[in-house]
Amino acid sequence: MSQDIVLAFSGGLDTSFCVPYLKERGYAVHTVFADTGGVDAEERAFIEARAAELGVASHVTVDGGPAIWEGFVKPFVRAGEGYQGQYPLLVSDRYLIVEAALRRADELGTRHVAHGCTGMGNDQVRFDLAVKALGDYVIVAPIREIQKEHTQTRAYEQAYLEARGFGVRAKQKAYTINENLLGVTMSGGEIDRWEAPGEGARGWCAPRAEWPAAPLRVRIAFEAGEAVSIDGERVPGHQLLARLNRAFAPYGVGAASTPATPRSASRVASSSRRPV
Repeated sequence: MSQDIVLAFSGGLDTSFCVPYLKERGYAVHTVFADTGGVDAEERAFIEARAAELGVASHVTVDGGPAIWEGFVKPFVRAGEGYQGQYPLLVSDRYLIVEAALRRADELGTRHVAHGCTGMGNDQVRFDLAVKALGDYVIVAPIREIQKEHTQTRAYEQAYLEARGFGVRAKQKAYTINENLLGVTMSGGEIDRWEAPGEGARGWCAPRAEWPAAPLRVRIAFEAGEAVSIDGERVPGHQLLARLNRAFAPYGVGAASTPATPRSASRVASSSRRPV
C-alpha cells in the first residue's frame, strides 16, 4: 500500500517534477495549492489541470487571500518597513502554504509532507522550520535530493518530465516564478549565476517603453487607516490589493531589480506604495 504524502504544489517545474519522482518512490501524492493572491482564474485552472495531468491522488486549492491580507499585508503596511529594508514581505505566504499542506495531511492521516524548495535558497528554511514548529512531520524535499547528484538541476527536471510524457511551459524552463498578493519573486537563469536579471525575468510590471500614455487615477477610501474601497466600490482588502496590482503593473509601479539578491528579480506595488 502506498504511503500518502502531501505536496505543496504550484504547477511550476520544481513541484511538477516532484509528483512523478515521489510516485516512483511509492508515495500516493496529494497536492495542495494555496492561492495567496498572485494568480488569476486562468492560472488557477492551469494548476488544477496540471495536478490532474500528473496523476495525483487528490488535489485541493485553498484560498489564502484573506489570511495573507490580515496576517501579513496590514501589519507590514502599519510597520512601514520592508524585508531587509528593500521590498515587501513577498515570501510571507510560505507559512500559509505550510499551514494549508499540514491541514490536508491531518485530514488524510499522514505525517509525510513534501515541498519543491531547492537546497540553495532561503525557502527551504522557511518551509522546514514552519513544518517543524507546527508538529512532528516527515519532510521530503526531492529537489534537494537530486541536487546532490545533478549540477544542472532544472535541465534534469525538464528531461525527467519529458521522458514521462509531460511537457514544460516555456516560461518555466529557465525560471522558478513565485507569485502572491505582495508581488513576484523569480530565480533561475542568470539570477542563479549572480548576474543582472534579463528581460525574461520580468514579473508583472511593464517596461518603461510599454507604459500607457494616458494617466491613471484610482480612488481609495480608508477607514481607521485600512483601505476598504476602490473607486467607490467596497471590496475585501485582498481583492482590493489584487486590483491595484493589476491596475498599476502596466505603468511599472513597484518594479525593482536587485542583482545582489538572487531571489528578488521583480516585484509589483503593494498598497503601501504611491503610484506616480
